[in-house]
Amino acid sequence: MARRSLVLITGINGYIAAHTAATFLRAGYAVRGTVRKKTPNVDSLVRALNQYHDGNRLELVEVPDISVDGAFDGAVQGVQAIAHLASPVSMAETDPAPMMWAAVQGTTSLLAAATAESHRREPGKGALQSVVFMSTISAIFSSSHPAGHVFAEADWNDAAEEDLRRLGRDTPGYVIYQASKTAAERAFWRVGEETDTRLNLTTLCPAPVLGPPLYLPEPISSLSMRVKDVYDIFHGGLIPDFSPIRSTFVDVRDVAELVLRAVEKDQDTQPRGSRDRYLLVGESPISPQQMADVLRAEFPQRRNRIREGIPGETYPDMTWRFDASKAGTLLGRDWVGLRQSVVDSAKVFLKAETV
Repeated sequence: MARRSLVLITGINGYIAAHTAATFLRAGYAVRGTVRKKTPNVDSLVRALNQYHDGNRLELVEVPDISVDGAFDGAVQGVQAIAHLASPVSMAETDPAPMMWAAVQGTTSLLAAATAESHRREPGKGALQSVVFMSTISAIFSSSHPAGHVFAEADWNDAAEEDLRRLGRDTPGYVIYQASKTAAERAFWRVGEETDTRLNLTTLCPAPVLGPPLYLPEPISSLSMRVKDVYDIFHGGLIPDFSPIRSTFVDVRDVAELVLRAVEKDQDTQPRGSRDRYLLVGESPISPQQMADVLRAEFPQRRNRIREGIPGETYPDMTWRFDASKAGTLLGRDWVGLRQSVVDSAKVFLKAETV
């Protein structure tokens, strides 16, 4: 794909999407990003991204409701690649229906618009070739798998959708999130098969994502969930409890780089209808206690504020493992480690305190 090609990034003001936009801008692309509406956080995003381009390669368009039919029809016009990162996220949700609908319908609406746009344009230079969908490790991992199971791209989390059907309105928020992301990714693949699209389709399934935010949102409570863990620990909050998902991690900069590499892997070919799925795990097992240990070691001036916990404590031996070698090959370098990710995040928080 030639430099200065135009890539569409949905939900561009999100944590991962902002880094993805910066990565594409640094690589010379023009970026069109969708937002629900213009807000102070969007203004903060634009200021952060302006350092990565020459002033004419960033465009924002409003898509108030991604679940509406035709929501992306205008946004996809003229683009050569799409990174679909917009998705409803709420761990406090108790009614699964709205989140399930928005996640699935937003995905199918986007892919329908992309397929129609690709059919309107001739294959070859300037054609729309790639759609990358940001899924999650929660669409792969399920504790229902037997001890010793090694999770990889062939796995699916069937338990979350089954739990949602069984519990209905009593479903915990995190199960709704897992089920919505799983259903959205399944819909992505189903629509791709049913429409016989010529587009190259890729899904990325990252572990909980850490790393320095490109900008700090207002209110700070809207930080991405695992980054909020680091923020809370850094500011004297409780060290989070054990969970199997929290034993995995990937740095946001690695995720953004993999979106770029997924788009570019077929850069000089016409659309071929390739299909790829990647599990993204930079390091495992890890624990929130390690975050506290790193922060207390790297920021000694805050040792009286950062809770000590039980230094060196790790999670119980995990019976499951994760094979992210396919994504590691695509990344082409070592993953960013937990220590660097935590320290770089804290530096952003510390800088904000002194401004």
